[in-house]
Amino acid sequence: MKAFAIDRFGEDGSLRELPDPVAGPGELLVRVTVAGVNPVDWKIRDGAHGPRPFPLILGVDFAGVIEAAGSGVADFRVGERIFGAARAHGSYAERTVVPTSSNEAPIAKIPAGLSDAVAALLPIAGLTALATLARLDVPRGESLLIYGATGGVGAIAVQIAHARGIHVIGTARSGKEDALRALGADEVIVYDRNDVIDGVKAAHPDGITGVIDLVNDGVAIKRLAEIVRNGGRVVSAIRSIDDAAWFGERGITATNLAMGQTPQSSRAGLEELVALIEAGTVVVDVKAAYPLAEAGAVLAALKSGKTSGNIVLNVAPGA
Repeated sequence: MKAFAIDRFGEDGSLRELPDPVAGPGELLVRVTVAGVNPVDWKIRDGAHGPRPFPLILGVDFAGVIEAAGSGVADFRVGERIFGAARAHGSYAERTVVPTSSNEAPIAKIPAGLSDAVAALLPIAGLTALATLARLDVPRGESLLIYGATGGVGAIAVQIAHARGIHVIGTARSGKEDALRALGADEVIVYDRNDVIDGVKAAHPDGITGVIDLVNDGVAIKRLAEIVRNGGRVVSAIRSIDDAAWFGERGITATNLAMGQTPQSSRAGLEELVALIEAGTVVVDVKAAYPLAEAGAVLAALKSGKTSGNIVLNVAPGA
């Protein structure tokens, strides 16, 4: 099969021929039609997520068709369309293998009305959005800052929070203000023209209830203590909180999100995302689609900030 893989951390990677994987007990062999592209993909490529065997097939999110099932599989059949996270075998390949029951690598069936491209964008971004919102548990009518609101995770979180009656404050680059408001943000702070913290303090002098942080490092994230009220919560989806006790001393609960260890990282979580899409509560548009051979260039652009959000790789011919 054709797969986009690396032989050592830090290299761009290349499209090459690799042996087809085989489904073991409780696993499915999937013909990948579309692979979703996420920041975690280049981070894995660069070695930030620990040691991996080589050659390493990149990619996690996928949509595809079941080609074979291992022993003990009861709820999935050959020919069904599924989507989810291919963490062990990678998704930038014509075929991958996924377990049928795993919180680290959940899968679910794709309903008839949902395209493979949209389904491939949902697992990491959508489940992270659900999990961060659940961790924060911001009540209806109270304020939530989404730091990085126009990316894949942020855009979905904005829409879900808006539907739940939460007052959403989102950060956006110049030129994206209207798009963020269209998603449901009540307030928009243009971060390349204004200081986000100063803007929130001016509009909410008594503080806000919660923050989803998708951007800041371990130093910058501490400035959130200036805007979160006593009893409030901060969740970092990029694991930037290195001193939770420091926040605790200021009356703030601050946690890093390990998405694979949350209840939302599950088949039920994926099915909840599908229900939100079908109800029109969440809209996910494909921003750009590229052939699998261009995966290296796409990851380079994503890492440099030249592109962001809702990008897919068409893996199967005609996908």
